[in-house]
Amino acid sequence: MSVSRIQKTSATTKVFKALYEMIATGQYQRGQKLPPQEELAKQFGVSRNTLREAVNQLSAMGLLSSQQGVGTVVEPPSPGEYLSSLSGQILLDPLTVREFIEARICIERNAVRLAVARADQQDLERLRTLIEQQRRALKRGDTAEFTRHDAAFHLELTKICGNRVLLKFLQTIHDMLQRFIGEVAQLPGAIEDALEFHSRVTEAIANRDPDRAEREMVLHLFDVVRRIETNLKIDLQKNTLCGFNFIHRKANARRSKRK
Repeated sequence: MSVSRIQKTSATTKVFKALYEMIATGQYQRGQKLPPQEELAKQFGVSRNTLREAVNQLSAMGLLSSQQGVGTVVEPPSPGEYLSSLSGQILLDPLTVREFIEARICIERNAVRLAVARADQQDLERLRTLIEQQRRALKRGDTAEFTRHDAAFHLELTKICGNRVLLKFLQTIHDMLQRFIGEVAQLPGAIEDALEFHSRVTEAIANRDPDRAEREMVLHLFDVVRRIETNLKIDLQKNTLCGFNFIHRKANARRSKRK
């Protein structure tokens, strides 16, 4: 099987994405053994350490397994199996994944509107610092570090909103939130898009624009829904989620203004 050579910049992420795509599209079938790591690394044009890091990420997702005396074997789970693995790590079943995201939409869309009204310059600086830390983690390819700063960003927004009850809700689920973000971060493109949404939300807060801040936060969380549905082939029934009509009304209004 031929593979495209990988540029050395962000090599681990690129190898991860390439292997993930091969598994998702069936180029590597369930139960198929991967070529030896030395051979596969040579095909990709990367070091064995880089390849091993990518393989470890896929193994953590349940897509690969290491079998003694056999090697690395493809184990692409069915949607149910994947979510069983996911729930084992974030303590969620498939239905609760949907409810967990919906709860976040309900809490964070309101928290960010309050943050627009109540954020001071120091609050904005803390948000920008967290975004910069995320950006540095992305450049290093450090998914775990990015996940910590991602979860901290959402918690900081809720602190800024000044409502202790909303803050308590998010603090209660913080560990679960961080584990969930960590799982989503393994999906191709998730980290880059999250960073972009965080930057837009912060810009809207700085500009005292509550409508835009709410819209960007809801779009951010629906991007998570889209990513799960697209990559894992799971129907989270996004059309019935809290916030769906909100973003579609906004989109229709913008289209009407352009006419």
